[in-house]
Amino acid sequence: MMKSLRFFSFLFVLFLALSGQALSYDYPKIFDTTYKVMTNKDLYKALNEALIQQKTPLTQSQIVFILQNKPEYIPLVEQALSRMAVSQSESPEAYAEFLKTVKTELKSLVQSPEFLKQIENYASPTNPALLTLPGDAPGYRAMRLFVNHPHLQNPTDPQSKVLPGDDLRQVVVDFIAGAEQEIWYNVFDFDLQVVAEALKNQHLKKNVKVHGGIDAGTIAARSEVKAIFDSLASLESANFKTVAVNSVGLNHQKIIVRDPFGPRAAVLFLSGNFTQSCIGPEGDLVQLPPEKRPVYSIPNANHALIILGSLPAQVTQAELRKTLEFKIRGQSQYPIGGSFKIFGNKQGAKEAPYIILSFSPKGGDGDVNKSIFVPLIQNTQGPIEAVHFAFSSKQIQEALYQRAKRDMDERGRFEFRSVGDTPFALREWSVFLSLSGLKKDLPTGKYYVDAEAPILQALGSLGVTNLQQNIRTAPEVYGERHFRLEDGTALKTTSKIHHKVFIFPEESLAVLGTSFNPSENAESNNEQILIVKDKRIVQQARGFFYYLFNNSQKSVTQEANRRNLRALPDTLGDDNESTTERDQ
Repeated sequence: MMKSLRFFSFLFVLFLALSGQALSYDYPKIFDTTYKVMTNKDLYKALNEALIQQKTPLTQSQIVFILQNKPEYIPLVEQALSRMAVSQSESPEAYAEFLKTVKTELKSLVQSPEFLKQIENYASPTNPALLTLPGDAPGYRAMRLFVNHPHLQNPTDPQSKVLPGDDLRQVVVDFIAGAEQEIWYNVFDFDLQVVAEALKNQHLKKNVKVHGGIDAGTIAARSEVKAIFDSLASLESANFKTVAVNSVGLNHQKIIVRDPFGPRAAVLFLSGNFTQSCIGPEGDLVQLPPEKRPVYSIPNANHALIILGSLPAQVTQAELRKTLEFKIRGQSQYPIGGSFKIFGNKQGAKEAPYIILSFSPKGGDGDVNKSIFVPLIQNTQGPIEAVHFAFSSKQIQEALYQRAKRDMDERGRFEFRSVGDTPFALREWSVFLSLSGLKKDLPTGKYYVDAEAPILQALGSLGVTNLQQNIRTAPEVYGERHFRLEDGTALKTTSKIHHKVFIFPEESLAVLGTSFNPSENAESNNEQILIVKDKRIVQQARGFFYYLFNNSQKSVTQEANRRNLRALPDTLGDDNESTTERDQ
């Protein structure tokens, strides 16, 4: 027992050493060790209790950054965890005494000015930890954005050429076909047989390892998804695993990782699932011949972002392991994630582009809306452009109110433009509704203006009137349509605005490739959050935003008027989210 204590004391004395040893780039080992520290509740709790000046618990990204900069800690931490397990096996009393001594030693050691300065310099809970490669090599080589609906080549040109939409289904299949070593994927919904066959082919023909997950609730709810799951599960082996993810919230990620440790390392982030409705270019009525397929049979409006490079792939694979390999569940089991910043290739630009990656549950400092999206709104300048499937976060709503007031004080204008999926944009919890100065009365279903609306206090009546015209519903081609064939067969097709995007054009910054709808419910889901700083990619994102914006026939206010069947009063919401989204 005394030997274990002496070793533990030696370990944390070394935490104080400013040795200047070279950085470690063994990120798999770093992530693995970090996970072990954070899921050892006693060690993690003792470390946080010792750091009394740290206002919030240490995040995954903080510990990763420490271990990257002090790689000599890694084997020592591994040994300490092993010795803790031995002590615990001796007796409850011996282990309790062991922990008491550990806590005492930690308090005396990690509260030294030297150690606290190291913690402060590495990363704060709300700032991303920077991940690098040897020789300042770019952390990723290139990035490409794909959009499955028409989009403008130049969003600032009224005469811009309209580019056709990309086939996201084929993008997914081609990405899978590029794998040579292994594939990791996680998705909410999955009914595309061609994607399942692509996964099986890479395994059977090229011996590629495949480890994937599908939301268990969706498997149970949809026979088409159950058929895909059963087909994949029939190949179950050590090198081909398919997990029915029993998430506390929704297993809502849409991610594929390819060869994270090989030359073809890449990650594909999508806003849509592996379904015909989301990424099949024919839309729901794929069974009809093209000449008989109505114009309304289109996929949900979605995009995909491919990032080529080892660091984004390795960070994402480490996250997927938590779900697919360790099978942890919900906010009570996932460690606080923090976020990670990775620079790309300058390619002649003045500054290198970058991405910031985070995941939920427990992204950022444990609350994605508060610690990632709110600071993004608070710390940027200029216009904000948004296109969302479901937008209900009260924290972000309040941040937009404050941003509107600040912009009016500093610039004399608040520039906000948005497109929302029509049914959700008109729900009682919709931020788009409240930004329009409107509320919905649930007993009657009627919409009315709110003379006490915070946005009215920020902008005044004229400012809100102008803002209302820029908060728009989906173009008419999106929605639910019913048809009958010549033989009388009844058919239905549905398409949605399914992006989850914020754009800050003055900063060349955007939230893209994200599965996280800005809502309180999403905090408990398995989600990916991706922020992109890249002038070219952001310009492309504005191209698809403005195509939707320019082709929208109604504002949220106009649609509310239509549903009321009468004009709203001349005098100018605050609500609780109640959606239980099962998105397609």
